[in-house]
Amino acid sequence: MRFIDLGTVSPEYSVCIDEVLLRLHKDNGDTLLLYSRDRACISMGRFQRIDGTADLEYLKENDIRVVRRISGGSNIYSDERQITYSLIVSKDRLPSSRNESFAMICGAAVNALKELGVDAVHKPVNDILVNGKKISGGAQARNRTAVLQHGSIILDVDEETVRSSLIDTKKRSYDGLTSIRECLGRIPSRDEIADAFVKGFEKVFGPVIKGELTTAETDEIRRSADLLRDSSSY
Repeated sequence: MRFIDLGTVSPEYSVCIDEVLLRLHKDNGDTLLLYSRDRACISMGRFQRIDGTADLEYLKENDIRVVRRISGGSNIYSDERQITYSLIVSKDRLPSSRNESFAMICGAAVNALKELGVDAVHKPVNDILVNGKKISGGAQARNRTAVLQHGSIILDVDEETVRSSLIDTKKRSYDGLTSIRECLGRIPSRDEIADAFVKGFEKVFGPVIKGELTTAETDEIRRSADLLRDSSSY
């Protein structure tokens, strides 16, 4: 499995990365990505609506972008204070049950957090909690041969901005949000986080080797992101 830390990317680029790498998985194999979004956005679940779930006036006033990801799940607030892991992996490396596949991949992310000193646990189906508070949630998309699972790890959190952006009508299985800063009293360096994710996922999936995007992947992601940026509106 190759590992790529993409650093910070635009919201549009971030959703295109996942779509393109899932589509090209057959050519390029399993990949573990890390990336952060370079500005605030609402990441919409594949089947979600923006009206009725977010304060559109607040989003426009604060230049908060809206993008739609290819995975399911609810709409989430995301910004540079989160880091997203994204795993694109062959179906034959995962349990056939969707819930068990969430457990396996979330378990690898829990391993990574423990490497950083964060005492996290998996809360089925797709949440990761610390002391009953959410630090990460996962979502999946699939094609015939591969599964994409991604999840945002909260490094630091401004709950007031999250609450102002989103209208939360869903009963949650956790008591608020937490962050790595709250757990550790600091935010680890990017290198520390990357190393922890490599070690955490190696415990579940075997060797993880540093790699790069191919030219074909990079070109397709850029084309898709440019088209999405030109057409985006809410």
